[in-house]
Amino acid sequence: MKKIISLGFLSLLLSVIMIGCDQSDDITESMQLEQDALLKSNQALKAKADENCASIQSGTIVDENGETIQTGFNDQGYNYQARIYSGEIYPDSNPGWNLTWKWNEAYLSTQDCDGDHLLDIANGQENYRGTGAWTTTKWTRTYTDKEGNHCVVSQFTKYVAVPNDATSDGAMFYNPDGSVIGTVVNSPGFEDFARTQLVWNDPCQGINGVDYKAPGPVGLGNR
Repeated sequence: MKKIISLGFLSLLLSVIMIGCDQSDDITESMQLEQDALLKSNQALKAKADENCASIQSGTIVDENGETIQTGFNDQGYNYQARIYSGEIYPDSNPGWNLTWKWNEAYLSTQDCDGDHLLDIANGQENYRGTGAWTTTKWTRTYTDKEGNHCVVSQFTKYVAVPNDATSDGAMFYNPDGSVIGTVVNSPGFEDFARTQLVWNDPCQGINGVDYKAPGPVGLGNR
């Protein structure tokens, strides 16, 4: 499971963009408390291990290409310490699309705690369920339409790791009480993530605003 997250799944998302251009309150509260307790437990275990973890500043951690990870942005557009990627993804096949990609520590850590010289993912678990991991992507592109208008198009998407007890019907993720978490992400490596928000803007095409929003909280850290 442990490896640096690649941009492979983003090619699928970009192709989609191009093509598409009664349970009680007490039970719900109890489930939330259990989830919060699990997250705190994971965080406590990670904090205990931190004293034996290597940081990016140590110079001993490498990326998926075997290159030593440094602080700040590298030539590919990654800043692993700040947990962000920024740059043009596919200048040859799909020129003009720029991506800002962000994530939290549970998604891709800034440390190596198991000594394999790679950044840790999923708090050291075998999957992302129950980790509190999240990641966001924002695609932007400018173009000129047939009328000569300067157009700016953007798409913002938010993904959150689902709880351990989440279920799926292949299209949506659900809590045990039947409430919707978000949509299933059909991309390798994202089997444990739900898409909770999609905001699409292309004023020249008359597209503006929220395309999808999960019915529950979608703020980062709410899952």
